[in-house]
Amino acid sequence: MAEYAPEGLKWLANEIIKVIPSAELSGIVGDSNHTYGYHRARAVLPSSDYSVKTAPDKKGPSWAASALDMKYSASWMKKITKRLLDSAKDQHDPRLNYMREFFGTLDGKKVTGWDTYYGKPVTSDDSHLWHVHMSILREYCDDKKHLANILSVIKGEDDMDLSDKVKVSDWITEHWDGIGDTISVNTALGSGYGHARQAKDIVKEGVPKILEGQQAILDAINGKGASAKSAALPDGLSDKLTKSITDSLADDLDGKMDHDDLSAAVKKAVAKALKQD
Repeated sequence: MAEYAPEGLKWLANEIIKVIPSAELSGIVGDSNHTYGYHRARAVLPSSDYSVKTAPDKKGPSWAASALDMKYSASWMKKITKRLLDSAKDQHDPRLNYMREFFGTLDGKKVTGWDTYYGKPVTSDDSHLWHVHMSILREYCDDKKHLANILSVIKGEDDMDLSDKVKVSDWITEHWDGIGDTISVNTALGSGYGHARQAKDIVKEGVPKILEGQQAILDAINGKGASAKSAALPDGLSDKLTKSITDSLADDLDGKMDHDDLSAAVKKAVAKALKQD
């Protein structure tokens, strides 16, 4: 069997790309530059490799790679690295409990990393100045439920600024021109609130009128009271209805009854129908 990228890590990469501007998948399964560690499957590594020693790393799919590299712009490299580092150092934040380590940069010059399993700083080569590496404990590499916790940290759900830019969905750009690929959190929240409030006002004003109209129709159908009758046939409508019926019957009778007498009979029938309960 060949090494493969688990669906969980591919899902995590796609979710990051959806919400982080400039995010690109850089790699999951190791190549010639990755001869050991989490980018390789446990099945091809010796028992001495550091990535197969912990209890969680002895579980999970044996042929799955368990690391994710994501490329970001310089500004987002710093922001994502800081989010990961702040969460890793926070003893009250358990969201990175499913990760073994990460590498990135806070200043674009020095690689910053943290071993989230043993709780200590680590570092790596300078390729991590342009991409963030995340090693996932192998037990959780295909577990979207647990990977969602890591996604939460990357998205900055606990420290997002109103000025931060977030990606807009494809649905929005397909329906409105000139929106752009990103929008500030402040604009998104304000716009969402504005439309929600407008919808609320429309519903508050419109629903009673709709219900009133529906009730009038029901009353007219059930023949309840004069108001219902007037709702069923407003002023002038009974005359139009009478004429229409008269003309139709006159055509059918082909002159066998005087038109005025026929009209009077129809008016009488209509009036009688309107007075019935």
